[in-house]
Parts: sequence; C-alpha cells; structure tokens
Amino acid sequence: MLYVLVLAFFYFLVAYFEVPRMLKNRMYRELWVFVFLSLLGFTLALFQIFHWPFPNITKGIESLFRPLYFRLEKLLLPNEPG
Repeated sequence: MLYVLVLAFFYFLVAYFEVPRMLKNRMYRELWVFVFLSLLGFTLALFQIFHWPFPNITKGIESLFRPLYFRLEKLLLPNEPG
C-alpha cells in the first residue's frame, strides 16, 4: 500500500508543476496528451506493483505492423528464384 501512495504522490507532484504552466500558456492539446500518458503510466505502474497480468505491448505493436511489413517486403524485395 505504501508503494501506491508513493506512486500517487509522485504523479501528483509532477502534475502540480506541469498543469498550471500548460493552462497559463493555453497548451490544451499538450495538457490532454500529458493527462493521457500520465494515466497510462500510472495504470501500468499499478499493474506492476500488484503483480497483475497485463498484455505485452511489444506483441500488440508487432501484430499491428506485421501486415505492413509483409507488404513492404513483397514490394521492395525481388522474388527469390525457385
């Protein structure tokens, strides 16, 4: 439980310094990205703290780009003799 409090304090501290500056400079898009990435990082950190299983991000990225890779491979590499 202490780890969760330390993690929450860390994220609160970062937001305490960053959010007012973004609001003052009217950086609304950057604020949304900051909030999204912070929540994503906080969630992944909680998963690691509690040893909850979560999907492998690398495998997800690989499954998205594998079809593109095969199409580019066919397009750019000549046919192998056979």
